[in-house]
Amino acid sequence: MNVQTELIPGIYNYCDTWCERCLFTSRCRSFQIQTETGLTKPMEAGPDLINQLTDALNLTKQYIENLSRSGALTGPDAPADTTVQTLEENALPKPVQVGQHPVAQLANSYLKHTGDWLRQEKHLLEQAGEQQLREVSLGFRTQEESMPILHALRDAWEIINWYRTLIPVKTQSALRALSEADEKIKIYHLGKAKLVLVSIDRSLAAWQTILTQYPDKTDNLLDVLALLSRLRRELETLFPTARAFQRPGLD
Repeated sequence: MNVQTELIPGIYNYCDTWCERCLFTSRCRSFQIQTETGLTKPMEAGPDLINQLTDALNLTKQYIENLSRSGALTGPDAPADTTVQTLEENALPKPVQVGQHPVAQLANSYLKHTGDWLRQEKHLLEQAGEQQLREVSLGFRTQEESMPILHALRDAWEIINWYRTLIPVKTQSALRALSEADEKIKIYHLGKAKLVLVSIDRSLAAWQTILTQYPDKTDNLLDVLALLSRLRRELETLFPTARAFQRPGLD
């Protein structure tokens, strides 16, 4: 069987880099390259994620010519070789004016606020486990009823922790579309805006899971939720067609 024919062209350009949760690693050329070269490693949400995203991008750049020859970047809608190179070059860090955009500052503010909250609540999952254990021992609920609650809280925590770092990184990438004249490059960065919006949606759902179990924490989280909701509105205003963007293999 020809494995190359099963690859999803360009899927790695618009994913959240959360390979541990991805169903398409066997069809992702970037993941295959990292595996073949021994660069695959657990990607932890946090400060190192930015460096890991850059490493993954650089790896993709190194193999872009091979990808094109292998068919991973071919098809009626695929950009030409020169355009691919330009796309990858433009995905690298840009001058500070992108970071100074009000939307980028919103994303960075969300990163800071969530970091503060996660540090304050670093024992939340442990406390939730102890609470559920007490309730089971007292007969308030069964173990079968407690486990889904704990799994949901852990999943919500991981989602918030993962996307808090990815959101500002990909927001800056999306904002580069505003200063690009080349339509294909604009579309490339529009896909990043779609990724950010999806990341925000998942984060808001995760925050709602936290609030469902801990409504007493609502007051402390109002600013964070308002910030994230505002960021989503601003992005949808700047990129009104982003929601309609079809990410290869993901939408």
